[in-house]
Formats: sequence, structure tokens, C-alpha cells
Amino acid sequence: MPPAQPGYGRQFDKRHAITLTATAAITKYRFVSYDGTLTPTLPSTGLKDALGVAEENAAVGEAVSVVTDFSYLVEASAAIALGDYVKPAADGSGKAAVGALADHCGRALGVATAAGQLVEVQILPHRHA
Repeated sequence: MPPAQPGYGRQFDKRHAITLTATAAITKYRFVSYDGTLTPTLPSTGLKDALGVAEENAAVGEAVSVVTDFSYLVEASAAIALGDYVKPAADGSGKAAVGALADHCGRALGVATAAGQLVEVQILPHRHA
């Protein structure tokens, strides 16, 4: 995958992580919910809100480390500009999509020019409109 930020390479400032048991298949660099699944774009309950970002892949029943504080790399679902609010993509993949002030779970600290690229995201409490 291309660098998270042109000229800077892939970077992040992981402060805290917790271990969850995956209740669905988890893909690294994607938003994970409190219930151990990939985060949907419009959570129906608080357990579906984004807790953080997966550090590795995990199958159902496996332990997965989830970064919960300051920043981590997230796979983009489309282009993301520096400073954009981000939220989980509409396709339920847990990838980052452009959010809004009233609907987000992070803020881009880098850029992604296309889907599939990694972007450093500041992890914030999940907000809904």
C-alpha cells in the first residue's frame, strides 16, 4: 500500500490498545466496534460504535488488539484530505470514509488519494448526527 502521507511514510502514535475477542472476521487497519465486529457506518447500538482500529487480522473467536488512543493507520475507502473528519464506510467494511463534525470517529492526520491507501487517523469518540 502507498504511504499514509506523502513524504512522511506510514506513521502513527499508538498510546493504548485493548484485546477483544473477534465475533466476526476482523481485517487489520479497520475500525472495530465494542462487540468485536467491524464498525458499520450507522451503528444501531452503542456496542456498534467504533472503539478503535485493529492491529492485525483475526478470525471469529480469536483475540485481536485494537488501538484505542491517539492515532493509528486506517485503510481508506476513498480519497481523504488532511484534517477531514472520518467515519466507517457505508459498505460495512470498517474502512475510513469522509465524515462530518456531527458524524465521525476520527480525524485524518494524513492524506489518502485513493481507496486502499493507509491514512493516519486520530481516534476520537464516535459521534452521530
